[in-house]
Amino acid sequence: MNTYIIEGGIGKQVAFTAIIDALVKKDKEKIQILSPYVDIFGGNTNVKYALDANTIPVHDKRILDSQNICYCEPYKANFIKGEQHIIQSYCKLFGVKYEEYMRPKMYTDHYVSDAKRVAGDDKDFIVIQFSGGQPPAGFSPNNQYVSNDPTRNYNPFLAQKVIDLIKEKHEDLKIINFGLPNEPNYNNTEKPELMPFAQWHEILKLPNCKGFISTDSCLSHFARSAGRKGVAIWGGTRWPQFGYKQNRNINKWWSEWDEWDNEKFEPQDPRNIMVEPEVVFEQFEKIYGKELIK
Repeated sequence: MNTYIIEGGIGKQVAFTAIIDALVKKDKEKIQILSPYVDIFGGNTNVKYALDANTIPVHDKRILDSQNICYCEPYKANFIKGEQHIIQSYCKLFGVKYEEYMRPKMYTDHYVSDAKRVAGDDKDFIVIQFSGGQPPAGFSPNNQYVSNDPTRNYNPFLAQKVIDLIKEKHEDLKIINFGLPNEPNYNNTEKPELMPFAQWHEILKLPNCKGFISTDSCLSHFARSAGRKGVAIWGGTRWPQFGYKQNRNINKWWSEWDEWDNEKFEPQDPRNIMVEPEVVFEQFEKIYGKELIK
C-alpha cells in the first residue's frame, strides 16, 4: 500500500480528493494518506487509513511500512507558472491522467443530522464565506482575524452591502455565515458555533441550500464536491487554477470564465477583489436556486 503525503490548507486537500480514484486504479489497491485535515477523507472507501499529520510524524511505522511514500507539492512545481488547475497539477505530479470530469469527492453522510440541525427548519438558505485562509486550529477567538494579504478577503463593508441587496430581494432567505469566531459577523445572517469543517460540505448538499457566495477559499471546493453552484470572488489567485466552471467566477476586471487573461493579471493588485456589491448580487441571481449538479 502506498502512502500519499498531502500538505497545505483545507481547499487544497479537498482538491486532491479528485484524483484518489485514479490513484487507486494505478496502484491497484487502496491508499493511505498523511494529512493535517483527515476529516476530508472520512467515508472514502478508497482510503484505507487517513493519518493525522498534526500528531503522527512522517517516520511513523505505518508510513515506513508503505510500499512507496509519495510526496509532491504543486506550489513548488510547474503549477506556479499559472497554467495548470490544481487538480491537473496533482495528476501530473502523481503520474495519473487528468480528465476534465475529475472533481473533488467528499463523503459526509455521517454529518447529515448535524447539518440539518445547523440549517434549522426547511427554510431556504445560502452559505457565505467572505474571509478565508485562517487555519481552523490555533486561532485566537479574542483577536480579530486580519489577513496580511490585501487581495485575500472581501471587505466587510462591501460584504454587508451584498447581504443587504440579497435580503431586499429575498426577504425570507436565510444567510448562513461560514466563518471562525474571530472573523466578521454581518447583519441579517447567522453564524453557527464552531463545528467540524467537513460538516459544511453536508450543509451544502441539503435540498434547501440554494447557493453560496465565497472568496477563493475552502467553501468553493466543498461546493464542487457537493454539486452546488455559487459565486466566487477572486483576488490574488487565478480561477483557471483554483476555480470551477459551474460557478460565476468574478473579480474587479472580469466576470466570465473565458475572459481570464494571464498576461494582464496582476496578483498583487489590491483592487482585484474589490468587486462592486451590485455586480456580486447580479451574478448571485444567475445561480440562485439552481439544482445540485450530479
